[in-house]
Amino acid sequence: MFSEQCGAQFDVYGPSLGQSCSGGAYVLFMSLLDALLRNTCEVTDATGRITPTIHPDLEYDFVVIGSGTGGSTVAGRLAEVDHWKILLLEAGGDEPVGTQVPSFSFSYLNSDIDWQFRTEPEPVACQGFAERRCSWPRGKVLGGTSVINGMMFLRGTRKDYQRWAEAGNPDWSFDKILADFKATEDNSDRDLVDEEYHGFGGPLTIGRYRYQPPFAWDVLKAGEQIGYNVSNDLNGERFNGFAVAQMNSRKGMRLSLAKAFLRPHRSNPNLHIMLNSTATKILLHAQGASKRASAVEFAYKGQMFTVRASKEIILSAGAVQTPQLLLLSGIGDKETLDAVGIEQVHDLPAVGKGLQNHVSFELVASINQASLNSLNMETVSEYVRNQSGPMSSTGLAQVTARVHSEQATPDDPDIQFYFFGLGPKCAKSGLSDELTDDNQTTHVSIYPTYLHSKSKGYLGLHSKDPFAPPKIVANYLTAEEDVIGLRAGIRIAQRLINSPILREKYDMRLEKDSYGSCSEQHEWDSDDFWECAIKVKTGHENHQGSSCKMGRRSDPESCVNQQLQLYGVDSLRVIDASVFPTLPSANPQASIVMVAERGARFIKEHYLNRVRRK
Repeated sequence: MFSEQCGAQFDVYGPSLGQSCSGGAYVLFMSLLDALLRNTCEVTDATGRITPTIHPDLEYDFVVIGSGTGGSTVAGRLAEVDHWKILLLEAGGDEPVGTQVPSFSFSYLNSDIDWQFRTEPEPVACQGFAERRCSWPRGKVLGGTSVINGMMFLRGTRKDYQRWAEAGNPDWSFDKILADFKATEDNSDRDLVDEEYHGFGGPLTIGRYRYQPPFAWDVLKAGEQIGYNVSNDLNGERFNGFAVAQMNSRKGMRLSLAKAFLRPHRSNPNLHIMLNSTATKILLHAQGASKRASAVEFAYKGQMFTVRASKEIILSAGAVQTPQLLLLSGIGDKETLDAVGIEQVHDLPAVGKGLQNHVSFELVASINQASLNSLNMETVSEYVRNQSGPMSSTGLAQVTARVHSEQATPDDPDIQFYFFGLGPKCAKSGLSDELTDDNQTTHVSIYPTYLHSKSKGYLGLHSKDPFAPPKIVANYLTAEEDVIGLRAGIRIAQRLINSPILREKYDMRLEKDSYGSCSEQHEWDSDDFWECAIKVKTGHENHQGSSCKMGRRSDPESCVNQQLQLYGVDSLRVIDASVFPTLPSANPQASIVMVAERGARFIKEHYLNRVRRK
């Protein structure tokens, strides 16, 4: 489908808002809203969008696989070198217009722009889901998961990166990577943040949304009442406590990593971006006693292509599909490859091993506010005119907290809280008195999340078909420490719900749920009850990583060195969350951007300094 509004013709990709709302009652109003947004030039950015390449060249200096957070960042940075020719491959299309509106940030999960992966049946967790399988959303779109996530931009703590350094990566301590965090950033909250920790003038705008529901500020006061800090800047000196988070958002709209790093190069003849192009194999060839990654095979519109890379191939397909593509290319453990009939071309047993994700749990509470939908003609008009008001934020989801339980210390917090509610929802009529809940009760959700996960899974293959979903074994909650930590988070959440301000001002109360048969087996609110509930209604955060770790070559669990180069294969780097030695105590997006910024700098230093030496 094409649109010719706003001075340019561009493909309208992905599902409409009418399709993203389940239920026929929503289709008419939400489809009309979608059409209105497509004709709002500030939102569509029609003249700023890239023009995809449809005929690839035979050879490039660099081929980047995957346009998610890591791939968009590194491709954009490499495109700054005028004489380098780059091909970026993305399996999905361009960003749908609706994804640009923060209030619809979660509307595209389980849509056509989501890979819709699911774990294998879990041995301990996910008991309340079909086949004991949890879902793993992953963006299948230019910009990857940065187009469908909640946009929270939170770095890990100093202790997180100290662990990275201690795992054989001394060049990745906090003091050594801070400059790379700052290089990407254009912080719009200069009057709130600790300036020595932030960048100003980079490609990626970071700051608070333009709108916060009043309840958000009372949550911060509640956190203070139960003994925790309130911070204006969790990416600064005061990295723990309750906060209205900084987001990758610009002028009231989502700022995906593709929008930040690729669209500025839309007129660059040396950056080719191919959409709907699925990489199927990385080709290696012998180079003396070593191996070299030389070309990439990919599928586009039913046809197979092979392109060569004269300098390097950069694999940025994410924590799921990076190890998947390595295995499909014959790089990995021989037993794993033999099981699906793939010939091993390079022995690297760590590929796909050590996979981790943060686990959370949803608590639902009621408050005494009327359940009016803030998506109505008045708020739509405000957003269309000025990109402000409730539609310019994710409601309560912009609030977070990073705190320590009794099992941790303030300098190494182990619990993060996410919140949800009080934002615009799919509307039927657009009238200001439309209710979001038939019983007129407003509900909000609190998600305690355990940050120091010990449980580890792995990524494998079901077959050698490159278009088949990978085998994802999460092994959630198989480490008892994770269960204890998450239970501790629930207890802190209960204290928050019972804080004076939330109880007295909002009559906030925890909703009771049986969680399958947990209430029959255990006394409600006992430790055993919550441990049962966690295993039934396991929360699956979208924080996957560590499936192709950075570490010492002598470490059997490591895939890449400190320069992000794959062990034993020249001209192949991995630049995404796969390389995390351990998960940061935060949403992963900020750390992925840092890894990509740093990886691009390594590449520039290697090739450009070599030219200068000559």
